[in-house]
Amino acid sequence: MQVFVSHASADRDAAARLRADLAQLGRQVALDRGEPVGVRWWEGVLHRLRQSEVFVLVLSPDSVRNPGCLAQIRYALALHRPVLLVPARPATPPPEVTDAPVFDPAGLGAERVAKLRVALLSLPTTPPLPDPPPPEPPVPYLEPFRDRLADPRLGEAELRSIFRELRSRLRDEQDRAGVWALLVLLRARPDVPAAQAAELEEVLAPGWQPDPEHRVDRRYWDGQAWTTLVRHEGREFNERRVPPPEATWSGDAPARPRPSTPPRPPGRGPAGHRPLGRRRWVWVGGTALLVAAVVVAGFLWFGDSTTDPRAVARQFVDSVNIGDTDGLVQVACEKVRPTVRTTFLGGGFHLTLESVDPGAEPPTFTVLATDASTDVSDRRTFPLVREAGEWRVCV
Repeated sequence: MQVFVSHASADRDAAARLRADLAQLGRQVALDRGEPVGVRWWEGVLHRLRQSEVFVLVLSPDSVRNPGCLAQIRYALALHRPVLLVPARPATPPPEVTDAPVFDPAGLGAERVAKLRVALLSLPTTPPLPDPPPPEPPVPYLEPFRDRLADPRLGEAELRSIFRELRSRLRDEQDRAGVWALLVLLRARPDVPAAQAAELEEVLAPGWQPDPEHRVDRRYWDGQAWTTLVRHEGREFNERRVPPPEATWSGDAPARPRPSTPPRPPGRGPAGHRPLGRRRWVWVGGTALLVAAVVVAGFLWFGDSTTDPRAVARQFVDSVNIGDTDGLVQVACEKVRPTVRTTFLGGGFHLTLESVDPGAEPPTFTVLATDASTDVSDRRTFPLVREAGEWRVCV
């Protein structure tokens, strides 16, 4: 028997626990784990629904108002799939499944699994798929915005309208991760009106944001991408990527995100000291400079953005992180340009852009340099100097 488990992202732990229990019963589980903004993701969801014999909804206040969960429920009913409700948190079921049986997941290990077996066996026999099949529900969430943003013929009025709509939806926790990705796409368009472009830079500026993966309390956005710098339960640390909770569930305790090394506040070692680790100091013109980089294969193309301090800071950080000498030469001041490789590259660190202060005299930006081997971090502020009408990074 294949079981489709529908759940909101806030209920990942409950869904993972249910998946583990179903696996103990020998049931195959289809668990939605995709990013809810793409056509391909939605086609995969509908395919797994058609292959399943039972539809299970992890019931919670989030799932009963989640557009994806609601669309999945309606499609499962159109496919004549038996429905089982599994409460994660108190909530009133959607009207379509008010009369569906409810399985109480309380209890420990074997007792809970035995109760789940009884609940599944009590469901009606799954009939064949209807012929002709019911129409597929449209993609929920934000796909219409993605389609609109792909249209090169959008006018300024429509671009302003899209920005206002997306910005208003940032307040919705269910939509926030997808909206954020769409705002990044909008920012990449060269035809965004100047006023909206400035507002986009403010919205997408580096800073702490709710974790889009709901793994921890906060995750740091560096202006271009999500980083592994996180805050959780009052601690700040650099999180090593771990499999999602549903892939690591074991026993009766929910999986929790864990760094691969004990978390430490940035810049401090186990005893409160600041260990050097693999830190390398290079002297340039009498100034000690922390060299931080992780060199990986690849390249990065940069447009003509050296008149914007924020863009210069982003290009500097990205160039250091991928070991792009040409990118560094574009934004380095004349004094350090001949030695950018020895000055900025090498040392086993990864840079995270924390903030840019374009109004300072001179403008500055601050980075967090994290040692890849110890997770120890240091902050450093770089000044920008004006050369030939463009901003350059100098030391």
